[in-house]
Amino acid sequence: MKTMKKMKKMKTMGLLLFKVFSAFCFSYVLTLIGQELLSYGLFSFVFLLISIGLSFFYFIKDYKFSGVLLIDIILVAIAFLLRFYVIIAYGS
Repeated sequence: MKTMKKMKKMKTMGLLLFKVFSAFCFSYVLTLIGQELLSYGLFSFVFLLISIGLSFFYFIKDYKFSGVLLIDIILVAIAFLLRFYVIIAYGS
């Protein structure tokens, strides 16, 4: 019975770490984009990194693993579309 509790606890902890990692990656990308566009300093960078990360984490806190993975896949697809747009716009 103890092993089942440990497995459930590890699964919950793994999901929490996955959500934190997803929120950090999302906020890091948005903060880097903002820093390139607005040229703000380190304090603003860290403040926005934490605030965007916490906001995104709050947004995904009720989702299960598959929901967070789906959101991550959609965000990666949007990032690729933006990358392709920049490459095509630069070439013309």
